Amino acid sequence: MTAPTILQSPSNPTVKHLVRMRDNRARRKAGCVIVDGWRETAQALAAGLQLRSIYHTPLDPNESTDSSDYPWKTNVVAISGIAQKTTLVSEAILQRIGYGQSARGVVAEFDRPEKRLDQLSLDKDPFILVLDQMEKPGNVGAIFRSADAAGVSAVLLCGGGDPLHPNAIRSSSGGVFHVPWATGTMAEMSDWFGARSIRVLASRVESSTAIWETHWNGPTAIVMGNEADGLQDRWQNVAGQAVQGVCIPMAGQVDSLNVSVAAALLAFTAMAARKSHQA
Repeated sequence: MTAPTILQSPSNPTVKHLVRMRDNRARRKAGCVIVDGWRETAQALAAGLQLRSIYHTPLDPNESTDSSDYPWKTNVVAISGIAQKTTLVSEAILQRIGYGQSARGVVAEFDRPEKRLDQLSLDKDPFILVLDQMEKPGNVGAIFRSADAAGVSAVLLCGGGDPLHPNAIRSSSGGVFHVPWATGTMAEMSDWFGARSIRVLASRVESSTAIWETHWNGPTAIVMGNEADGLQDRWQNVAGQAVQGVCIPMAGQVDSLNVSVAAALLAFTAMAARKSHQA
């Protein structure tokens, strides 16, 4: 039996390409998404992302089926094998092309999907998180993780933020592949909300209306500003209607929460209130 070919040279064009794809602008120019980890790769495949190629070390035939990665790995290996898009690499190469401090077993490259507002399909009574000029991928990913857990209908990204950044994918625990999302400008979103009669609220520390004093029923969106500056003067009006501000009251000396923590609190508070209203 012929031994499988294992990619081992750091000067190989494929390896150089994958290393370049760790740069945000290079990824966007190439129209690709890089995913690390068996679980996340399986979730990306299940979400319908178009696979370009998968890279992993030779599999251990004696691996225990008790491994937490085993069911995900089995799924990924089967799909990539059928598609004939698997390349075996050495441990050193996997470490080189992986994102972060340690390799996570597999690196996969996918086509970057388009995520436009007009592609979103939501129910008649959605609850939507809007992330305005959100910059840190880790926070974006953590918000998607909470959105998935709370049952949020969709996440919209305005003026920045990339759910498909490797750090966002990792911190979302794959949530970016489960929660519907789209990007757009504030003007596009304002028109989109207005056309669908979706009420828009804004998370503002200066507001006097607490989130548990807020009416959350009906088609609703809540806008959250970025980590450093909040919303400032943005999102004062949407489709000719004033946007109500809501806040998370602070009992201690700090005046704000990490944006991903605030998003989780808002999402679970809103969803609990909506379910209570429907009961």
